Amino acid sequence: MNLPENLNEVQREIVTDTEGAVLVLAGAGSGKTRVLTHRVAYLVSEKKVPGYNILAITFTNKATAEMKERLKILLGEDNGVWVSTFHSFAARILRRYAEDIGYGANFSIYDESDSKRVISKALREMHLDGSAIKDSVRDHISKAKNFGFTPEEYYAEINGVNEHAEDIKRVYERYEELLAGSNAMDFDDLLHKLKFLFENSPAAIGYCRNRFRYVHVDEFQDTNKIQYELVKMIAADSHNIFVVGDDDQSIYGWRGAEIGNILNFDKEFPEAKVYKLTENYRSTSAILECANNVIRNNRQRHGKELFTKRTGGVRVEFRSAFNDHQESEWVVDEIGSLIRYNGYRPSDFAILVRANSLTRLFEQKLGEARLAYKVIGGFKFFDRKEIQDVVAYMRMIANNRDNEAVERIVNVPARGIGDATVNAVGAFAREQAISLFDVMLEINKYESELGARIVKKVEDFRALISDLVAHASEPIYSFTKYLVERVGFENYYTASGSEEDYSRWENIKEFLAYVREYEEKNEGATVNEFLENVSLVRESGDELEDNDKVTVATMHAVKGLEFKVVFIVGCEEETFPSAQALKSNDIEEERRVMYVAITRARERLYISNAQRRFRYNRVEYLMPSRFVDEAKGKDNDSYGAFGARRNYVKGLGPRPDFLNAASSEVSKIRHSAATAPAPKKQTAPAPAKDLSGFVGGAKVVHPRYGEGTILVVLGSGSDTTATVAFPNLGVKKFILALAPLTLKKE
Repeated sequence: MNLPENLNEVQREIVTDTEGAVLVLAGAGSGKTRVLTHRVAYLVSEKKVPGYNILAITFTNKATAEMKERLKILLGEDNGVWVSTFHSFAARILRRYAEDIGYGANFSIYDESDSKRVISKALREMHLDGSAIKDSVRDHISKAKNFGFTPEEYYAEINGVNEHAEDIKRVYERYEELLAGSNAMDFDDLLHKLKFLFENSPAAIGYCRNRFRYVHVDEFQDTNKIQYELVKMIAADSHNIFVVGDDDQSIYGWRGAEIGNILNFDKEFPEAKVYKLTENYRSTSAILECANNVIRNNRQRHGKELFTKRTGGVRVEFRSAFNDHQESEWVVDEIGSLIRYNGYRPSDFAILVRANSLTRLFEQKLGEARLAYKVIGGFKFFDRKEIQDVVAYMRMIANNRDNEAVERIVNVPARGIGDATVNAVGAFAREQAISLFDVMLEINKYESELGARIVKKVEDFRALISDLVAHASEPIYSFTKYLVERVGFENYYTASGSEEDYSRWENIKEFLAYVREYEEKNEGATVNEFLENVSLVRESGDELEDNDKVTVATMHAVKGLEFKVVFIVGCEEETFPSAQALKSNDIEEERRVMYVAITRARERLYISNAQRRFRYNRVEYLMPSRFVDEAKGKDNDSYGAFGARRNYVKGLGPRPDFLNAASSEVSKIRHSAATAPAPKKQTAPAPAKDLSGFVGGAKVVHPRYGEGTILVVLGSGSDTTATVAFPNLGVKKFILALAPLTLKKE
């Protein structure tokens, strides 16, 4: 295989370094996917490694599809390389060896909404549905599974720290029993059960070690504890483990990602070779300078500086708005202007926020401007009730033991089967140790035990599922189309004549189109395989393709994406970095989020803040985010005393009154200091405290007035004074040797 000329020198080294442990620190936009796919292709073409022996793990279905497509171009259609997400890989291995750990191969995969229903059932059974743990127990169970803890092990971890530890353990245990009774696993189980399988099935771990002699992991900075353990277990014999990621883009600590995995890889594998990809092929030099300025303030990192050989480009633009309304108006006006006069399309733009709560005004202004937009992370297609109902019907037929699916749709559309009937049939099913589906399918056999009234109520549903079973062997699209027609979804959603109901029917038609598309791409696939795909797509957040629209999204939601023009909005202290991050002193991950947001931009980048923001039912005066100053780096000339640009007034409107007062006060102080007669020389007594940190721009805390910013410091020794601006309180002057002012700890 001749290596392509578009690989740079470092990329070529990586591609041809095929043996042992390798860590690639790949900066944003540095071509890591190209390197990863060419390395796999090099193994097959030059090293004659069968594709069958190569595993490549990604984090999203989109990344999986992209890598498969690239490998198909490089190696041909049937290259044998196994490319998948962690969860998809786990599902396939678990189906192969499910019986080794007591599951049937046709087990269901429960997503978040299914999981919540099962937990609610467990809470009700234990009379804990009104308890203090009802809202948090699912997070506890998910956390336990991500760390590989059984109920007993997790209890040992939290007992003494959490007063509800015993109840959490009991609900966790019952939840597991209910899942097992339905031959189901939840999304977290896929990794947890795979680790359990590897530990308890020599056949399963032996198969993986013998087959996968070369293991590759993309986005390694996002791996959690159990994912890393699984990778090490598979590569334990061959020691051929290739990981690529960027410690500067590790932004999922809140959901279990362990940055220590990438920071300590070369310590765990002392023989590992470490490469750095720093040439960026996405962004302009101005944008990269901005990103480098921000991230170099972090200490927990390997350290690297992005650069580009691209020339030209426009400067990064910083804007400070009078309030949040003016900020959103300016952003939308700028988008409209760039579309009209610079040839951009709506899909070229992204408005990035730190929290979902900030999107409302931007959505409103985009709507008023008649600019089409989409919200990433909003109400997802596969989360819609009507789609979940169709999926539940399919799950029920694919896995007759899936009691949750039966309970969800037994009365959809309404057919007079209430909770009392379902509970009675369910109790009988448990007594007979058979599934709810099996009882309903043969309900006439149990008339003496259940009574004629219940049998009559269930009869229509029995006939329906009997017909569905008869068609279950048809190709996926034919079966699903029949299911939708037989259930009567069209009449159910169009009979009312309401626009909302008709929209639901349109969504079901879109789902049928998705089924057809899946069948065309996966010839011969089973209903179970399709359902597995739906669960994985739904959980990962991948969506059906959208059209030419402005993207409004959280910064976390766009990781891995890129846009020609990016607006990073809401850059204020306690907004970004968030108040929660400030309280927990977790600024480094927030800074990595800023770095990710900046590096989404290809051509133009705007960073803005609002001086006033309406939230929590009141107007709050906000300081510009520290990340704004960091992004500007050494070029801080355009910033005034308050850490704000001198073009505050020129940019987007008048400053808050307390800022105008601050400027006026500083001006007066400086004028009086310049014109006053020089004081007689005298020796100042030693100050009672170290005043070296009290300088203009420093953040301070006063026990009565709260947090403020020093505007100017004058004098020396015990006569040193500081003028401080406090939001909502105005400007106050202090003698530093006497005042109870302390420097705010970063």
